[in-house]
Amino acid sequence: MDLTLTDNKQFLRVDSATEMEIEQLNITLNRRIDSWRFHPLVKKGLWDGYISYIKDDKWIPSGLWREVMNMCKQYKYELKLNGITRLFDTNIKAADFEEWALDFFDGSEIQPRDYQIEAAYNILKFRNCLSELATSAGKTLISFMVISYLLEKQKAGRILMIVPNVSLVVQGSEDFQDYNWRNQANIKVQQIYSGQKIRAGRNVVIGTYQSLVKKDKEYFNQFDAVLIDETHKAKSQSIKTILQKCTAANYRFGMSGTIPKEGTLDRLTLMAYTGPVITEVSASFLQDEGHIAGCKVKVIKMDYAPDSTKNAFREMSQNRYESKDVYKFESNYVIQSTGRLAFITNIISRVRGNSLVLFHRIEHGKRIYEKLRQDSDKNVYYVDGNTDKDIREEYKKKMETGAEIVIVASYGTFSTGISINKIHNIFFTESFKSEVIIRQSIGRGLRKHKSKTDVNIIDFVDDLTSPDWDNYLIRHAKARQKIYREQKFPFEVKNVTFEGDI
Repeated sequence: MDLTLTDNKQFLRVDSATEMEIEQLNITLNRRIDSWRFHPLVKKGLWDGYISYIKDDKWIPSGLWREVMNMCKQYKYELKLNGITRLFDTNIKAADFEEWALDFFDGSEIQPRDYQIEAAYNILKFRNCLSELATSAGKTLISFMVISYLLEKQKAGRILMIVPNVSLVVQGSEDFQDYNWRNQANIKVQQIYSGQKIRAGRNVVIGTYQSLVKKDKEYFNQFDAVLIDETHKAKSQSIKTILQKCTAANYRFGMSGTIPKEGTLDRLTLMAYTGPVITEVSASFLQDEGHIAGCKVKVIKMDYAPDSTKNAFREMSQNRYESKDVYKFESNYVIQSTGRLAFITNIISRVRGNSLVLFHRIEHGKRIYEKLRQDSDKNVYYVDGNTDKDIREEYKKKMETGAEIVIVASYGTFSTGISINKIHNIFFTESFKSEVIIRQSIGRGLRKHKSKTDVNIIDFVDDLTSPDWDNYLIRHAKARQKIYREQKFPFEVKNVTFEGDI
């Protein structure tokens, strides 16, 4: 098989390949969307749910070069990639970059770790790539080193950093100021979100997906490098929309604690528009090295529904109802249970230390908040997507400096990127099976603090099982426990029974 990198470095052109090789490329670079069975076009038989990243059997996004290499290695195809080295910086040397990094922070309280220097070097070398870095691995410090080096060595004049929410725009800007020892790096940040004034002479722009996705192509022509922070938040369409416009950028790289799993469309999409995963730093590695706190998971399996209710859910799932509808009915049932609400808020009130209580639906979150305000002696605060960013920052500061603080927050606002060291407990009050959501949520508590050695994860599970049938919330719980095992987070299961009192 003979492929050539196009002049604009956007595609690999298939110059020659056998029929079998083309067929295998189509299989390898083809993925189904999530929940494809429920898509209206699939239901009507108008689409099979697949999205392909090879066009006309000839054009492959250049970010998938390693996928092509791995495919050829697996099936023993001969492969020639013409011009592929134009994607990389072949001049940078690991020893030279390490010397630069150590010299930059010489005398500073902040000293980059070996793996952080290596991760930054890999980004600078590969230029188009992804890095999976567990929470507290130091993504912002790694980003700072990359950006400072690019500016100092004049490899980039203007850099775009894309983050998922306004809090991370502010947090990233503040962190860059803290890391800029003796103001050596000529970094001038422009924050992009509603209400911010545009300032002249800014060389680093930090903005949210929402604020950037609607800008026209001409806007992105000014950037030589694009960094996507918390890359798992960049869903397929938004990442396509933005990165397709960044044709002038020689550097396009993403970082996240949870890159989507192998074999998924989201992972293939991210690689297509950035590049392969070239650095992986796991939470277990950071724990073994003593860089982050330990993690203990307690699964509380709650049995409170009458048998008649359990049997009704089983019959629904086995008859005419679709699984997503039964799951919705189960979820609505459990959040309406007064007995369940009393039980979980009692646990939250009794557990010592600062607690982050995560919910999905506003209705449920507000019920937990009101119940805790009524029954608990702790200071309780509430956050959802409508909460002003300054208020969120104030609550974070209260937790960082206070004791017995409870923040009841939606997964969307506090499961990703939020930096609070003084979290002792995290409560999962609604059922999820998403690896991204679970790992990101746990990550909020893994930052080290003198007041803790471990973060406690309390996972509430709703047992609505009947003989020979597992309800959907139990299946989600089993999926979470699989994640705990894979991430080497020890967990124990405690069974409790009480009256649901709906």
